[in-house]
Amino acid sequence: MKKFPIALQVYSVRDDAEKDFAGTMRLVKEMGYDGVELAGLYGQGSAVACKAILDELGLELISAHVPMNALDEDAILDDYAAACVKYVAIPWYDAPKSEEELAKTIEHFRKTGERCKVRGIQLLYHNHDFEFGKISGKYILDSYYAGLSEDLLKTELDTCWVNVGGENPADYVRKYSGRSPV
Repeated sequence: MKKFPIALQVYSVRDDAEKDFAGTMRLVKEMGYDGVELAGLYGQGSAVACKAILDELGLELISAHVPMNALDEDAILDDYAAACVKYVAIPWYDAPKSEEELAKTIEHFRKTGERCKVRGIQLLYHNHDFEFGKISGKYILDSYYAGLSEDLLKTELDTCWVNVGGENPADYVRKYSGRSPV
């Protein structure tokens, strides 16, 4: 049977990681995880510095949650690219309230996806429940994916929030199975 690697989102242990990143990551490895998804830099200063610690411990740096305002900075994207991060997820983005705001959001995502792509990084979107609000009869989340090609935006579905948003998580996993790399 094929073994699938399992990674931990460091956000789950963020308080401990902030106090002692290397020690916390050592414990994560001892628990049996193959890799991690960063959600901050935990006092290390850069993604490259985090990766050096993870490499030493035998943990793969799978992905990172990076706030959208940080993704607008080339130096930040360059740091994640230098750390060989394959996937960067937008962890939160205020929901648009109109067609005009939705179009602006999609355009912002498109430009960010293009800037990621030239660095060898795939942009992802991490949902919450508010993306199941509707604009013009469509879920905001579905509008994001309909408005952008897969090479510019893939998904990191949070099934708990899909459920809270009123949809069946299994149906959403199937709906975006080809667009969900992590």
